[in-house]
Amino acid sequence: MAISEKKLLTDGSLLFVSTLIVNAGNYAINLLLGRWLGPVDFSEVSLLVTTLLMVSFLALAFQLTAAKYAATFDSVSEANTLHQLTIWLKKSALGLGASLFVLTISMAVFWQDFFQTSSYLPFVIFGFGLPVYLLMSVNRGILQGLLSYKKLALTYQTEMWVRLAVTVLLVYLGYRVNGVAWGLTLSLVATWLVSRTVIQQDENSTVSEFERSVVLKFLLMVLVYECSQILINNSDILLVKHFFPPYEAGLYAALALIGRIVYFGTWTVVTLLFPIVIKLEKEGKSHTKYFLGGLAIITTIAAVIITASYFYPTEMVRVLFGEAYQSVAPLLWKYSLSTALFALSNVFVYYHLSLDRRLPVWITIIGGVAQIVLITRYHADFEQVVHIQIGLMIALFTTMVCYHLIHAFFGEKKL
Repeated sequence: MAISEKKLLTDGSLLFVSTLIVNAGNYAINLLLGRWLGPVDFSEVSLLVTTLLMVSFLALAFQLTAAKYAATFDSVSEANTLHQLTIWLKKSALGLGASLFVLTISMAVFWQDFFQTSSYLPFVIFGFGLPVYLLMSVNRGILQGLLSYKKLALTYQTEMWVRLAVTVLLVYLGYRVNGVAWGLTLSLVATWLVSRTVIQQDENSTVSEFERSVVLKFLLMVLVYECSQILINNSDILLVKHFFPPYEAGLYAALALIGRIVYFGTWTVVTLLFPIVIKLEKEGKSHTKYFLGGLAIITTIAAVIITASYFYPTEMVRVLFGEAYQSVAPLLWKYSLSTALFALSNVFVYYHLSLDRRLPVWITIIGGVAQIVLITRYHADFEQVVHIQIGLMIALFTTMVCYHLIHAFFGEKKL
C-alpha cells in the first residue's frame, strides 16, 4: 500500500492534535492532584504514574513490534501473515502481563516499605490493569503500522477521558491515592475494550516457527531499548522517592512532571515517523525528509518550552502546582533541557531501529545504567541529580549524532 501524502498530512495532523489534547488532559489530572493532595500524597501519586510509564515502555515494545510488521505486511496478499503474527503477539503480551500482575500483587507490601508509601493497596489495584494494557498495546501497534491514525487517536482519547472522570470522582469522594489507582486501572480496561472493536481475531490462526523467530528477535531488541527508556525517563523519580523524605520527593515529582512536557509533547513525532520510514524503505523511497522534519519539530517545541521555563520558572510552577512547590522553580529549565536532549536522541534511535540498525539501542542502555549508578552515588540535593542527567543526555545526544553521520557517510551496514 503506497503512502498518500495527503492522508499522512490529514490523519497525522489529527493524531498530533489528539495527542496534544491527551497530554494536556493527563497533565491537568496530575496538576489537579498536586493541588488537592499536597506534596506527600502527590509523591505517591507520582510513584503510581511513574510505574505506569515504566510499564508503558514495555507495552510500547509490543506496540512498535506490531506496528513494524503491520507496516511490512500491509498488502491484501500478506493479510493472513499479519493476522497470524498479531495473534501470536497477543498471546506473548498476555503472558508477560500475567507475570507483571503476579509480581505486582505478591510484592505490594515490599513496594510499600521500599518507597515509603502509606498503603500497599494502590499497588494491588494497579496490578489488575497490566495484562489488558499489554494486550491493548498490540492493537494500537496494528493501527499505527497501518496508518489508521483516526482509530489510534480514539484509543488515546478513551484512556485519558476515563482516567480523568474516574480519578476526579473517586478523589473527590475521599479515596485519595486509591482513587488514583482505580482511575489508572479502569482507563486501561476501557481502552482495551475500545481497541478490540477495531481488530478482528481468528483464534485458529497459526504462525510459522520462522516468522515467530523473526518477530521475537525484533521484539526482544525493542524490549531492550524500552528498558533503557525506563531507566532514563523514570529512575530519577524512583531514586528520589527512595532517598529523600516524602515531602521533598513530592516537590521533585512536580519538577519532573513539568520538565517532561518536552518529552511527552513531542512523542507523537516518533509515533508518526516509525511506520512511515518502514513503508518508504520497503518501497525503495527516500525517508530523510521525515527524519529531519521530526528533528526540526522537536527542536522547535523544546526551544519554546526551555525558553519559557528559563525566564518564567516561578510563574510556571505557581500556575501549575501552587506556592507549595516554588522551591524547585530554579531547576525547571535545566530539567527541561535534559528531557529535550533525550527526546531528540530518541528520534535517532527510532529512525535507525525502524531500519533494523541496533547499535543505538545498546548505547542508550549504557546511558540508562550510568544514570542509575551516578544518582545512587551522588544525590546530595536536587540540583546534583539534575546536573547528572544533563551531562549524560549531552553525551547521549552527541553520540547519536556521531553515529548517524558515520552511517550516512561510510555505508549501510546494519549496526
